Amino acid sequence: MADGAPAVWAVNMQLGQMLPYVDCRRETSWTLTATFAAAFLAAAGALSSSCGHAVTVSRMMLFISRLSALVGFAFAFPLLLQGAATLLLSACER
Repeated sequence: MADGAPAVWAVNMQLGQMLPYVDCRRETSWTLTATFAAAFLAAAGALSSSCGHAVTVSRMMLFISRLSALVGFAFAFPLLLQGAATLLLSACER
């Protein structure tokens, strides 16, 4: 029931440091693609965590699944904001 959103966010942060140079040089949009893919993965992990609490029996497992879903959505939101910023600014404006 572990949520992978923090790991997805960390990988996206590293890609966000490297990909703008590639995007500017080749006029591509890999940064935008990577950011929205990471937001989708974080939201999908949060949704799978929130669906997992229906089959749990103990209150502790219910708490962990809800907390995991909350953390997943908490990491998906900044990823969406980073994607919106990537839409507004080109990679060469760095």
